[in-house]
Amino acid sequence: MKKFILEPTFDDSIDRICKKCGELGSECICNEAVIKIMPKDTYKIHSKLSKVKNKLISSFYPLYIDNQKEILQILKKKLGCGGNAEIVEDFIQINLQGDVRKQANLELKKLGFQIIDS
Repeated sequence: MKKFILEPTFDDSIDRICKKCGELGSECICNEAVIKIMPKDTYKIHSKLSKVKNKLISSFYPLYIDNQKEILQILKKKLGCGGNAEIVEDFIQINLQGDVRKQANLELKKLGFQIIDS
């Protein structure tokens, strides 16, 4: 005698409701981030140090650029640390591992950004 097993099947064709905005997934605009692009000399970059899971994170914001991956690669290579770039509201924030604010500020100044000294 064969066993009959009833398993649920999940079909991706069902349009789910977004948890953030409450719209249908096909009409949701939450994942479509709009980033302002501005010249480097029209804004100043802030830096802050925070602790996440007992590790230091240096954050640099706001960046209104379209080549954030290139800037991130340059910083990670020059400073010898890990990091990521994330979209926050309408700007980009770069997070680097460790307290590398002074060195990163120097590198960002070399790249033509204005830095607020804190």
